[in-house]
Amino acid sequence: MRVFAVIQAIVVALTICPQATAQASTVSRSNGAVASVDSEKRTQKTAETPPSQAKDSPARPSVPKAEAEAEVRQQLQPAFEGVDGTPQEDSSQDMSGAPPEGEAQLRVRISVPQYVRPVSSITIYPYPTRIPKATRGARKIDSREKSIKGTLLSLGYGMRSSESKMFPTNGWRWQYILRAACKKSGTHPPTNIFTMYPWVHKMIPYVQEEIKRVNEIEDERQVRYQSAVKDFEENGQDLESQALQKGLAPIELKMKAGTKKLLSGVTIVAPGTWYVVATHKTANLKFFWQVPITVSAGENSTVQLTQTNALIIDGTW
Repeated sequence: MRVFAVIQAIVVALTICPQATAQASTVSRSNGAVASVDSEKRTQKTAETPPSQAKDSPARPSVPKAEAEAEVRQQLQPAFEGVDGTPQEDSSQDMSGAPPEGEAQLRVRISVPQYVRPVSSITIYPYPTRIPKATRGARKIDSREKSIKGTLLSLGYGMRSSESKMFPTNGWRWQYILRAACKKSGTHPPTNIFTMYPWVHKMIPYVQEEIKRVNEIEDERQVRYQSAVKDFEENGQDLESQALQKGLAPIELKMKAGTKKLLSGVTIVAPGTWYVVATHKTANLKFFWQVPITVSAGENSTVQLTQTNALIIDGTW
């Protein structure tokens, strides 16, 4: 009997096990199919969901290091516009309205490209002021071919990066000369030794032309400087006494920056001759202006202070 019972139990077990195995396999395949369908549905839903409705915002694309550094240099370097670096007119600082009856409105604008940590001031005087001494006058640039060739060879490779420096090699005038000469000649700074000497040979006549123009500006600056010194020595005290008798006093302008980094100020003045005295200091340059201007009643006048009409430019000029 015991033997018979054992045999019967083995037969029952062999009969039940295949059925259980088949059912488990069926359930596993079914679960796999359901999981696959759910995965496809989730994938389809994610693809159809607009980016604005996604739970997690997409990762911001990374900016290459070179582009980031170039952006920083662009923010620090002066904005070169025009062959001598004078910025364009800024229409956001236009004067509005007519001046009071019997008076004039005067706007003064500092328009130079050097704006690295500037310290500036503008005062309107009814008489000429004493002109400060130039601590380091600008020397004429040598226009001989041999000198130009040596300078071009030394600056050629570094020209691409020198504009972003606060203290450019050979000064700002050479930067303006090279930029203008490259533009007129249709060339670009050399990138290797094989293109260096042909580039220098082609650039020499264009550079000579620009040096002549820049030296003429400096000659004219010296003439204006000597004239301003003489005007103060001969007429300064008399004009100051006349201004005091008329009740006229210096007017300090409150400056504001426009959309193109131009500093300007506006004031109301009495008709007559006024002297715009201004200083502009940056990390590597110091500008000084004294510009006389005669205004009439009812006029709106603007005085543009640039690198060209400055009386003194000290520093890496």
